[in-house]
Amino acid sequence: MVIKCYNEHHQYLLFIDLEFNDHELIQFAGLLFVRIEDEIYQLARSFNQYHNPDEKVGYHFAEYTGITQNFLQENGIPLSDLQQNVTDVLLKDVPLNQLELISHGLKNDRMVLQDNGINLSTYTDAEGKIKPIDGYCTYNNSRRILGRKTQLKEGDLAEEAGYYIHNAHNAVNDV
Repeated sequence: MVIKCYNEHHQYLLFIDLEFNDHELIQFAGLLFVRIEDEIYQLARSFNQYHNPDEKVGYHFAEYTGITQNFLQENGIPLSDLQQNVTDVLLKDVPLNQLELISHGLKNDRMVLQDNGINLSTYTDAEGKIKPIDGYCTYNNSRRILGRKTQLKEGDLAEEAGYYIHNAHNAVNDV
């Protein structure tokens, strides 16, 4: 997959979406793109993993996402494994100072990740200084660009752009 991102100059773009139950990470999906020429990015890695939490997911979560406790028992992994896979697989050899994180609700997603031991907010540079990882919130920017406060859900925006999201509220489809 190749995409064009106007006025974008980061070497890497990571689009993410999460599903979580009371701030406990359940699903993490991401698409990592690498710049191949000016404003042109190619998909380098895709990532989709489920965490099997110690506590059962609630009825409302399962109804909202379609992710059931049985599914998580069969397909989920321990949180420590998910944390390690984000670092060692998805972001392997990606300099965080060259990364832009893109999410629909970036502030909340970063908080959920932080609460679950995954830091995509800051990194430590070669001099030992803590620096922010650049980010782009599609929700906030859609609100600003479209000049409205409603109809800003991912599905609303996708439909308006001519796309249909099958199985919304599953992070791999939403990302």
